Formats: sequence, C-alpha cells, structure tokens
Amino acid sequence: MNARYDRVAMALHWAIGLALVAQIVFGFALDSIAPRGTPSRGAVINLHKSIGLMLLALVLVRLGWRLAHRPPAWPAAMSHGLQRAATWGHRALYACMLALPVAGYIASNFSKHGVKFFGLALRPWGPDLPSVYGFFNGLHVALAWLFAALVAGHVLAALHHLLVKRDGVFRRMWPLAVAAALLGAGATSARAAPFAYVPNEGSGTLSVIDIASDQVVADIAVGKKPRGTAITPDGRLAYVSDQPNNRVVLVDLAARKVAGEVALGESPEGVGISPDGRWVVVAIEESNDVVFVDTQTKAVAFVVKVSGKNPEHAVFSPDGKQVFVSAEEGEAVNVIDFAKRADVARIPVGARPRGIAFSPDSARAYVAAENSDELYVIDTRKLEVLAKVKSGSRSNGVTAHPNGKWIFVSNGGAATVSVIDAASLTVIATVPVGQRPWNMALSPDGSKLYVACGRSGSVAVVDALKHVKLAEIPVGKLPWGVATR
Repeated sequence: MNARYDRVAMALHWAIGLALVAQIVFGFALDSIAPRGTPSRGAVINLHKSIGLMLLALVLVRLGWRLAHRPPAWPAAMSHGLQRAATWGHRALYACMLALPVAGYIASNFSKHGVKFFGLALRPWGPDLPSVYGFFNGLHVALAWLFAALVAGHVLAALHHLLVKRDGVFRRMWPLAVAAALLGAGATSARAAPFAYVPNEGSGTLSVIDIASDQVVADIAVGKKPRGTAITPDGRLAYVSDQPNNRVVLVDLAARKVAGEVALGESPEGVGISPDGRWVVVAIEESNDVVFVDTQTKAVAFVVKVSGKNPEHAVFSPDGKQVFVSAEEGEAVNVIDFAKRADVARIPVGARPRGIAFSPDSARAYVAAENSDELYVIDTRKLEVLAKVKSGSRSNGVTAHPNGKWIFVSNGGAATVSVIDAASLTVIATVPVGQRPWNMALSPDGSKLYVACGRSGSVAVVDALKHVKLAEIPVGKLPWGVATR
C-alpha cells in the first residue's frame, strides 16, 4: 500500500484549497458583483476581507500540522530534479497562501475604510496613505494571479501523476475510494475494484474476491504453485510467483488471464512492489537472491544477493528507500539499500522470520519470527531491534494499519490474528480465524483485513477497526496470501 498523508492533512488540504480557489474567483469578480460607487460595494468588499482573514488562520493551522507531521516521501523512481521542483512548488504555494491575505490586510490598514470582520469593525492601525495602500493592494492582486498559476500547475502535475505516470503520488492526498474510481475510469467492469487476490498454491489458481460483497467472482489459472502476489498501483497487472516453474507470472486483471512471464532463479517466493509501482521485487529461496523486475520493461533489471539463507519475503518500505528481506533459515532480516542496489545490513531476530510490514512513516519495520512466537520491532534508521512482543503461536504474516495504530499478526499455530497496539506494543485483541493463517492484506480503505487460512482453504475477513471476524470465504486449496487493490 502506498504511503499517504494522514486524514487531518487531507481534510485541511481539500477544504482550504477549494476555499482559496473560490476566494480568488470571488476577488477577481468583485467589480462585476459590486461595481465601484454602488451601495453594495462596501459589504461585498468586507465579506471578501473577512473570508481572507479566516482563510489565513486556517492556512496557519495547515502549516503547523505540516511542520509537525512528516509528509510521505517522494517515489524512489522520481528523479531528484523533479523532487526538488515539486518541493519548491509546494513551498511557493504556501508562501502565496500566507502572503496573499497578509498583503490585503496591510493594504486595508492604510485605508480609511479598514476591515469589518463579518460586521465587526476593526480599527485601522495605520494612517490613510493612498500610496502605501496602492502598493500593497497591487501586490495582493499580483499574488492572486501568481497563486492561480501555481494552482493550475499543481493540478496539472497531479493529473499527470494520476493519468500518465500512474505512480501512486496522486493517491497520497486523495481519499482511497475516490482515487480507485478515478484510476479505474475507462477500464472494464472486470476490475471496477476493489478486489482481493488470493494465490492458492495447492490449486494453481488466483481467486478474485469482490471486497464489496466478499464473494469469489473468478479463479484464474496461474501455474503450478502460486505464492507471492503484488498488484500494480493502477490495478492492471498482478505479478505472481510460480515456484516450481521458477518464474513470476504476469496476470491481466481486466481480462483475468495470464499475459506474460519473467524467468527467475530457482524457487521464487514472496513478491513485493515499490510504492511508485516501478519495481517488483522477488525473494529467490535456493540462490539467496532478491530479483528486481522493472515493470516498464517487464524484465529483470538487477539482482542483489543477501547473506541470509532461504529468503522468503522481500518488502519495500513505504518511502521506497529500503527493502527488508526475511531469511527464513537465518534468524535475521537483511536490509537492501535500494539506491545502492546492495545488501547493507543484517539484523538478528528470532527463529524462522517470516512476514514483514512497515509503519506508514517507514520509521519502523515489523517482523514475525515463527519459531519464537514473536514480533520484532526494528528502527529502520538505526537498523536495530527496538522491542519484541509475544504475539502468538507460530507467528507468520504481518501487516500494519495505515492509521498507524495497529499491527496485525497471523498465528499459524493458534488459528488466530493478534492485534497489537503500535504505541504500547501490547496485544489488545485476539481474533479467531481459519486453520493455519498465513499472509494477509488490508482492504484499500483499511476497513477489512483479509487473512489466507492455508489449512482451511479459506480467507477470513476481519473488521480491521472493531477487531472481530466478519466472514470466512472458501477459496482454492492452500491459499498462501492476499493482495488487494
């Protein structure tokens, strides 16, 4: 799942953004609404001033929130030049949002009319100086035109990321349900979404579950023993490891059929995807390799050998800077620095590490150690273990909720999912599911958790907010995991 802005940041962004655009239009239309010299002129001008001061206060709140909460990182595939341009574009928008109402407010205080804030007269703190008023009012108008140009550029850039790059940037500041609808515009109804995709290693199929109804709507033949699965951000392709055939299969999710393959090393297992969708990463058991597939060329781009034996999962951090690899027989996780294309660290954990997940801000990694029944919490900057939590018998799959509050761990030996509070690192709920729960995934909106229960041949559906089981969906034989989009 891509890293996203938090709900407060999204609410402030859209509320203030739309209000500012409306205020700019209002300002440009003042002479048409209330021509100079007409009785209504003063009331309309003061309404414009009152709204401007209110928006200035909201912009200050937005800026304060932004400074206190680190935004999601830019996609790893985005060039440094574009990242700098985007960063300075945002800074220019903030500068205009602050300077525009301030210039108007200063101008008003060097006029005999002053400001009436929704009818409350605010006495001017400056003298009536037409030349000073004219300068700041002219600056106010110029900034309005500059802001309009910056907003237009911002919108065009967002649409470019949505419709052309399709790299997940647009989703960072857009409600997930709406983003999914926009990304699916023009696609066939077969992938109107959202769906959960379940590789069944005993059946050689990929079950497709409609998340709205929690019903299986299709089964796609994908090889002899499908295991790891990753979905591109645009929802068009699935990359599924076919272990006995030493390949990853490309599945066209609209047509619901195999559309190609990429040859890999012997015994590919877990499959991950970068936040921007550019890179698919596959753990190769027999050779201790991690293979990186370029989704643009649909070919292997490079391979990184890790020191850990028998890698099972390879997972990108939400900022795209690291790939954590669980060494199933090594009692450790390896860390790949994506920029360096190299294995840079080995972090000892409990016996038989399996599932990996990250906190939404990439600051922590969570690793389940199956044979020690523990969840390890790792500082991704210091690359050291911060804590370990007794999570349940044969801890296996891990996923973290996008709200940052909870970590979910499947317990293969107990047929349960543990819900761990991310702040206190204590188990706050235990949810019974099917037999031998393995890997799992959250629905795109974070409301439901889908758990592959291998020995039950089913997927358990858990309310991810109330932490109770909702349903159990029969799928193929030995479901290994779940991917959602």
